[in-house]
Amino acid sequence: MLRLLFLLMGGPALRASWPALLLAGLICLGASLGIVLESLYHGTLSVPLLLLGLFLTAEGLLQAWRARAGFDRGWPARINALALLLLGAALLAAPHERGDCVAWLFALAFFFDGGFRLISCGLMRCRRWHSKLAIGGGEWLFSLAIVANWPLSHRVLIPLGFALVLLGWACSLLQMSRQIRALPAETSVAALPLFTRKGVRKPHGFNYRHIACTQAPASVPLTIYIWTPLGSGSVAGRRPWFDRWVAAIDHRGKVSTGHTSLAMGDALYVSFYPVEDMSCSLGGFLQMLHAREENDVAGFHQRSLEQEIKAWCLPDKRLTLTHYNQQALANYWASHGQDCRYNLTSRNCSTSVMQAIDVATEGLLGLRGLRGYAALLDPDFWLLSLIRSRAEGMTWTPGLVMDYVEVLRRVLAAQPEGNSRRYLYAEKEPAVNRAYHTGRG
Repeated sequence: MLRLLFLLMGGPALRASWPALLLAGLICLGASLGIVLESLYHGTLSVPLLLLGLFLTAEGLLQAWRARAGFDRGWPARINALALLLLGAALLAAPHERGDCVAWLFALAFFFDGGFRLISCGLMRCRRWHSKLAIGGGEWLFSLAIVANWPLSHRVLIPLGFALVLLGWACSLLQMSRQIRALPAETSVAALPLFTRKGVRKPHGFNYRHIACTQAPASVPLTIYIWTPLGSGSVAGRRPWFDRWVAAIDHRGKVSTGHTSLAMGDALYVSFYPVEDMSCSLGGFLQMLHAREENDVAGFHQRSLEQEIKAWCLPDKRLTLTHYNQQALANYWASHGQDCRYNLTSRNCSTSVMQAIDVATEGLLGLRGLRGYAALLDPDFWLLSLIRSRAEGMTWTPGLVMDYVEVLRRVLAAQPEGNSRRYLYAEKEPAVNRAYHTGRG
């Protein structure tokens, strides 16, 4: 979550606020120590659960008011408000002396998160995958310890989990306060060790001039095009989770991953493909998921959306960003647009588009000054961080890019002044007869 916040704040804002980052890191460190001491002396969850419950209830009330006032329309906004209110009320009403129900909720959260890490690391074998696999296994053991109430009571284990989260935040804040002062001017914050050490492969693509973002609007909107895996009537059966975020399988057993592209007017078009069609069976698809450099193949960039539509079909979804760092994106593409190493997991169409989106949106929250840090209080920012962590733990796919950009627009459109929030809703392409093509992007 903090790395995403640092990226959206950008280098200039982080440099200006490094003393505040240092202070926040020390506060998180002190809070972590306080939670440990309370759990050892009192054995309760009162402090973390009370604060979290109050925060979620307040956010739920705000979301409910916004839905009632018409600022956020539709059932998703109402469901979001109801979920926040129910979760906040459950935490406030939880029996803090025992906390069995809350303990089971935490155990399930660690179980599913650990399972995701184990599966994704086992399939992808990315850089440092052994350590990431160990983290997933540690989460499973922690979950089992909470359920078994051994070797320590869950009244001690869960506060220790909170303390570890705060300790991680403290380390990130303290590292950023130190590293940001050494970052050269006109360099992306994504080049800092805090970002590069956690990538699925060796870092690349940072030696370009990242001009600071300005308030001036871009001359043309940034448009993201999504071809979903389900964009065909030939799909055999339905696998909701797999079809939505990974790939679809047709009646012949072939896999389609969908496709993602990005356009900045006529000046730039990002659409990455492998030279050799990677259509394959499900078994062959799983064997190609390793993310390391030795599995790279030759790739090429499509020249324009018109050529892509002519060769294939219209995209299913079109999303736009009207305010972004146009000059930084142009500089990035001029330096790295000719890199044609393709990898199904770590250098595919979606990861190429996402790196361009990161370049274009870096520093947008920093234009608000210290008010940009208020994004931590926005539930949409939490959701954005969750989507990003799932994608970085697995890989970016067209479905995840679509979800990320939709939520990102809500976060960036939030007005720091007043009580209103403006949303730029996605435009949808008209329905067309799609020719099915497997293994795209």
